[in-house]
Amino acid sequence: MLAEGFLSGINNMSNPVAGVLVAALFSASPMTPPPMQPSGIQLSGAEFVVAGEASRSCGEYIQAIKAEHAARPPDAVPGIRYTALYAVFAAVTDGFLTGINYVDRDRTQLGQASDAPTRMTWLEGYCETNPKASFVEALEYLRIELIKKGT
Repeated sequence: MLAEGFLSGINNMSNPVAGVLVAALFSASPMTPPPMQPSGIQLSGAEFVVAGEASRSCGEYIQAIKAEHAARPPDAVPGIRYTALYAVFAAVTDGFLTGINYVDRDRTQLGQASDAPTRMTWLEGYCETNPKASFVEALEYLRIELIKKGT
């Protein structure tokens, strides 16, 4: 089925061009992240423009998760995404990490020791606590968490 092929392609992000294209989304709403975290790891600290699907909120992510859980059959295949919006959030997450790895030459392998479901679950926890935050803010905090864990 075409949708399954599309969703599984997003799942593994095996196409490096797709990751770079999703990362390019981070080039229309300006946001300035908080300056310094207690861990001593700084967020980007620079104002930047967020475009397209990446400009969604944590509240929208929580809605997408609820729809994804409702759409999953009891015998759901691991790694398959059942709703388009949840697949978009997963692709944005992969693209963000790809873009960060591309520009941060000190950490070009960030996220390699973690898997997508674990990262998406971490983002769910962050977004449940901070539903009014932007999804990109959640991604920045995910980055910090991955750095702390050395993954």
